[in-house]
Amino acid sequence: MPDLVLDYHRLRIPIDHPDSSITRSKLEYPTVNVNFAYLSVINKTGIVSVHWALATVTLDSFADKSVFGGVHKPVSAEVYGRLVDIDNYYYSYINTGKATSDHEIGITQSGIINTLASESVDLDNKGRGVRLSCSGSTLKSLRYDAPNVLNSLSLPTPAATIYATSTAFASGKFGYKIIDPVNHGGIDPITAYLLPTATPLSPALAVLELDIEGTGKPEDPFSPSLSRNLAEITNLTGLPEFLYQEAKKHQALVSKGFTEDEMKLVFGYIPQRFADLDSVTWGTFEFHPDKSPSVIITVTGDNPYKAGAVERQKTRAKRTFKPPRSYTEATDLYNQLKADHPEWLAGKDNFAYQTLGLEIFDLLQNVDFYYGELLEHKTHYDQLKQAPDWEIESRLNDLISRLSREPVLTDERDKHISKAKEILKKGW
Repeated sequence: MPDLVLDYHRLRIPIDHPDSSITRSKLEYPTVNVNFAYLSVINKTGIVSVHWALATVTLDSFADKSVFGGVHKPVSAEVYGRLVDIDNYYYSYINTGKATSDHEIGITQSGIINTLASESVDLDNKGRGVRLSCSGSTLKSLRYDAPNVLNSLSLPTPAATIYATSTAFASGKFGYKIIDPVNHGGIDPITAYLLPTATPLSPALAVLELDIEGTGKPEDPFSPSLSRNLAEITNLTGLPEFLYQEAKKHQALVSKGFTEDEMKLVFGYIPQRFADLDSVTWGTFEFHPDKSPSVIITVTGDNPYKAGAVERQKTRAKRTFKPPRSYTEATDLYNQLKADHPEWLAGKDNFAYQTLGLEIFDLLQNVDFYYGELLEHKTHYDQLKQAPDWEIESRLNDLISRLSREPVLTDERDKHISKAKEILKKGW
């Protein structure tokens, strides 16, 4: 009889106490430095359809994480962050068929597509790694070229990092594209990891205000109206050898009667014919095509083939600004621009991080993110609440610990530590 009573009570707890019950699904589990294969075994992953492709994503939502994937066929390989649903998410990808912009960060919001950041680079079809990191309102995409990266958590220094600031989503699922039947690209599942956030940034070379172009469709996303200078690869010298091979492949296919649509259908991409001599590496700050006719970008890299592209892009800009070199300068410029862009939700510490690149500003903006969303304006409160409580608590304690070790900007440091402690005390 006692055994029957105990069994009855044990089995009734999840029903009698649905909100405070201790069930397997509510227990903590590894969420950093963990392979997606392990998450799949413990039933913490799911499958969704995005960009006409299949993706593996976490079952739980998170705010501050990164996802890494080893690209086994980098024609069009993507990783996803803060995926709310199939029409709302961040992504970064490598697409080797593009003209000197093969590594980008994008956002799909209500089904509309915007390009948020782009690296001025042409990549071959060899294996490499790509990683999307979300911390507060900062997005980063890291590209890894080392051949041993695909089966190791000891990630080397990334070959490049691009970044942007966006307040569209506060939390969501993280994952990677398995396979794309149209573009023939994907992530090798055994190389996919859920990781902590990443920190490396470069200071801005230029701050520009540009008009916006595009339609928001997959083939024509909204993006800053940067100048382009497409040149036939066969007419240029000094380019990487694989580009000449791609141009020859394109030429041979045309001679056989292939259209570019047919090339993409058969090979998964259109062999590259042009290089863009005006492309630069850039990232947007609070890109809102539906609310403003212009966007602020930071430029962090010149053209790999024809120097001076940063200066050439300045002639395209509506306004150019001197890149800040101190926290005070970053704050002053932010306040000047905020007056013209009332749609911005991200604050001065976000702007300082994107223009100066110092890690302390990442920590400050990350605390502001939680303070704003959980206690202050609560714009995405319901969304952020989807993340497990223990995950939010752990992140806040980590930010307090890391800020406590910072020896600079002590007034701002202490103010933000107090903010984080206030959130923990009041709860959410």
